[in-house]
Amino acid sequence: MKLGYIGLGNQGAPMAKRLVEWPGGLIVFDVRTESMTPLAELGATLADSVADVAKADVISVTVLTDAQVRDVVGELANHAVPGTVIAIHSTIEPDTAGKLAEQLRPKGIHIVDAPVSGGAGAAEKGELAVMVGADDEAYELVKPVFKQWASMVVRAGEPGA
Repeated sequence: MKLGYIGLGNQGAPMAKRLVEWPGGLIVFDVRTESMTPLAELGATLADSVADVAKADVISVTVLTDAQVRDVVGELANHAVPGTVIAIHSTIEPDTAGKLAEQLRPKGIHIVDAPVSGGAGAAEKGELAVMVGADDEAYELVKPVFKQWASMVVRAGEPGA
């Protein structure tokens, strides 16, 4: 299982760093190329675009705004295959994850609503808490991934829960 990560800022970079040694590999993207360099030095594959990250099986998204989340997820959905899981860690509007899940369900793409708590320091230590809104299949796929950077993974129901 290959992992992808989009958004390598204060929160995303330390989370992605904890995934670099994942057996299936990690592909990363950020609009700021300099944010990708430290992860490349650790062994991550650098993507040229959001579309390139769509090759991954489980993709984490940690961008700044609800609009950016919708744009990134839309671009991923244009290139992803059925069975792809897109996990949103950004702070978004209450109905965004549910709407995206509904829109992408016919394509066989799973949306996981997975906000995190604890900050960059906790991410570096693998001590974040994550509340997961996901269907059964997606939850089973993301749980071992999330345990790389979270000490508490709590299923809270379906996307948007």
